[in-house]
Amino acid sequence: MDSNLFFGHYIDPYSLGGKALVLLLAAFAGGVIGLQREWSGNAAGMRTHILVCIGSVTITLASVEIGLGVRGGMRGDPGHIAAQIVSGIGFLGAGAILREGLTVKGLTTAASIWATAGIGIAFGASPHLGELGVISAVIVLGTLTVLERLETLLKLKQAHHILNVEVHEKDHGPALLLDLLSSQGFIVSGIQSQPGQESLNKDIPGVTRQMRLRVQLPRNFNRNDFNKLLTEEKGVLSFHLETADASR
Repeated sequence: MDSNLFFGHYIDPYSLGGKALVLLLAAFAGGVIGLQREWSGNAAGMRTHILVCIGSVTITLASVEIGLGVRGGMRGDPGHIAAQIVSGIGFLGAGAILREGLTVKGLTTAASIWATAGIGIAFGASPHLGELGVISAVIVLGTLTVLERLETLLKLKQAHHILNVEVHEKDHGPALLLDLLSSQGFIVSGIQSQPGQESLNKDIPGVTRQMRLRVQLPRNFNRNDFNKLLTEEKGVLSFHLETADASR
């Protein structure tokens, strides 16, 4: 079987057009997966997945051609050549990722660092592979700029909020709060809770619970109606809604 066949179509992996096509296919595949994840409210979305996919292809193409010794006559282990750089850049990318409570930041930055490492491998391998690096750089820049505007235009990057609320433990207060939010169209993607203090309300004695919820607001959200809803809820003692920064 010819390893250069893609669904029956021949692709020359050593031609500039073949490499560009592979990169574009990788961008499409990563984008579709990332779009589904982003639509589901996950932190790692379309841009992050595209960058990871492009970086993987770039590093693979570069290391394979280095191992074959195209143009240079020198041979080496393609897996060993790329692995050392990839493992090293992973620590740098991890340093860009921050977790603040229920919010994760820096995923796209970490992915762009990793993709840039792949571009660097291509440029350092040979002038011929430098062409591959240029194509990759253009796609990465387009991912970081054009697609960010597209996400905003299509409202794919749903804003998440943090809801800090104190409820009574009595009569399943936390569960009733979650049911109330769900009935109003809120999507809860993260929960942190801890026991509170003894309730000062004589009408509802007992222990309270501090809850920190990561929520996605319904499309018809009205803050005044929301404030009224929780204020009138007997088991809710206090609440505060704040915007959570999007993961970038």
